[in-house]
Amino acid sequence: MFEWLRTIATMLDSKKMAAIALENENIRRYGAQDLSEFDLDQTARQPTATEIRGLATGAILFFVGANPIKLLPRIKPEPLAERKAATADWWGISNTEEALDILQWLREEGHRHKYQSQLKSQPMHWQALFVDNPFLKNRTVTNVAAWDYARQVNVARWCYDYDYLTWEEAWQYIDDATQAALRTYDSWDSFAAGFVAGRIMWAPDNDMHDHIAETARYLIEARYSPWRDIPWQLYPVPGD
Repeated sequence: MFEWLRTIATMLDSKKMAAIALENENIRRYGAQDLSEFDLDQTARQPTATEIRGLATGAILFFVGANPIKLLPRIKPEPLAERKAATADWWGISNTEEALDILQWLREEGHRHKYQSQLKSQPMHWQALFVDNPFLKNRTVTNVAAWDYARQVNVARWCYDYDYLTWEEAWQYIDDATQAALRTYDSWDSFAAGFVAGRIMWAPDNDMHDHIAETARYLIEARYSPWRDIPWQLYPVPGD
C-alpha cells in the first residue's frame, strides 16, 4: 500500500518537474510560459533582435496573457475569437480604424499627463497606496508614463495578431513607445515600478495588482525571464 503511494507520488513529482522544465524552456525560447493557444505548425514571423527588444517593453501584460515575444505565431481560431472579444470589450477595438485611434491616443495623451499631475498634487495619498503593493513597497516612483508606453506596445501587437494592423503599422507604435520609455527610465526595474504604479492609479481597488506586481518581480529576478537576457539600453540592437 505505502509502496504504491510512493510510486504515485514519484510519478506526480516527475510530471510536475517536467511541466516546470517545459515552462522554463518556453520562456527561454519564446518569452512565454504556455504556447498552447498558438498554432506552431503555421509559419510564424521571427522578430529581429531590435523587434524583440521593442516587444519586451510590453512584457508584463504579454507574460500575464501568455503572448510570446521572441516569436509571433498565429493564434488558434477559438482563443483568437476570445482575445478579440476581450480587446473589443476592454479597449473598444474591433477594426483597423479603432485600433489606430486608440494607439494615437496612447502615443499623444494616454493617462500619463493626468496621473503625473495627480502624483505631484497628492503625493502622500498615492505613495500610501504604492507602499501597500509588494513590488512598490521599497521602490520610489516618480513617473508613471510606463503605464502608457507598455500598453501602446501591447495594443499594437494585439492588433497585429488580429490582422487589424500590418506588422509595419504595428511596429511604428512599438518602436515609438520603446524609445519614449528609454528616454524616461534608466532600467527595467524603474520602468516596471512606473507601470505597476500607473496601474494602481488607473484602478486603485483592482484585485489584480498583486498578480501584476509578482509578474514584474519575476521578469526582473527570475533566471529564465526574457528581461534577463534583453538589455535595457542598446536600442536599436547593434548588428540588426
